[in-house]
Formats: sequence, C-alpha cells, structure tokens
Amino acid sequence: MTRPNKRSTRIKKTRVNTADMLASQIMPTAQCIPGTFEECDAPNTTDADQRHSTRSGQTRTIRKLTRIDKLERRGVIDKREALACEWYAKAHAARYDTLGITANYGEANGAACTNFDHLPKTKPQQVAYDHYEMARQAIPPMIRPMFERVVLEGRRLGKLALKFRMAARRLLEHIEGKVAL
Repeated sequence: MTRPNKRSTRIKKTRVNTADMLASQIMPTAQCIPGTFEECDAPNTTDADQRHSTRSGQTRTIRKLTRIDKLERRGVIDKREALACEWYAKAHAARYDTLGITANYGEANGAACTNFDHLPKTKPQQVAYDHYEMARQAIPPMIRPMFERVVLEGRRLGKLALKFRMAARRLLEHIEGKVAL
C-alpha cells in the first residue's frame, strides 16, 4: 500500500526589509523608496549616546545608501572601485572644507583684506588638494564631468555604466599604493 506524495501547502511569508520597515515608521511615505536604506550599527560618538543605547537596548539604526553603494550593489563597480570613488569624494570635501572665516562683511571700509577664494588655509587642506588633483588627472577629461556628477553630486548614472566603470578602474589603478583606501 503506497501513499500519495503530499506536498506541504504552507504559504511563504514575504520577506520585509527591516531597514525599509523602520524608514516607513520614521519618515513620510513619499521619501521611503524600498531599497534605499540599510540597517547598520548606531554610532556611539558621545557618552550620552552610549548611555542611551545601553538603557534602551537600541544598537541598530538605518542610513541612506549613497549612489556609490547602490552602484556597488548592482554590480556596476566592485568593492575596491567603490572605495576609490568614496576616497575621491572625501578628498574633494576635505579640500573645500572651510575651517575659518571665508568672508568678513562687518568691516566694509573699501580695503577688504578677506579671501573670497578657496586657497588652502591648513596643511590637511593642501594635502587633500594635492591628492584630489592627482586623482583628477587619472580620469580622462571626456568622462570626468559625468564621473564627478555621479560621485560628488550623487546623480543617476543612466546608460553610461561602462564608461563610469572605466573611470573608476583608472582612478583605482592610479591611486593604489599612493593613498590608503
């Protein structure tokens, strides 16, 4: 006597991304696009943050994915190329970070001694400028505006994925061994 093969009739539960679920609880629904957030460890930078996370038991938070993270997840660029692109963006930001007064409008006596340019005022800014200019030379001039729109401004890539990958690969090859990624 043989029994007929009975298959399980369980209904599969749909997986819910916890980061998307948390984002929908915190933010307006118009800003909660699925797949744009990831769950990560909460940064405890101060003693108050550490006490709060210990008392509440909340050690995880969500963060919005950058354009570079999205390109890496889609497979447009690999991990090392993504690190090179992030380094490029940080070098650009460090170059143009202002640490002091950039303009003084209080004493408008005709002979202003203020700077209205972005000349480096500190040694780290000068080093960041040198690194940024060295890295810019690695990217072909025809592709550089598109590369900087994606990496620095976070714009969409469109149909230029192959050219973007080529620029990221050239950047990685040029800065590898010269800077820490």
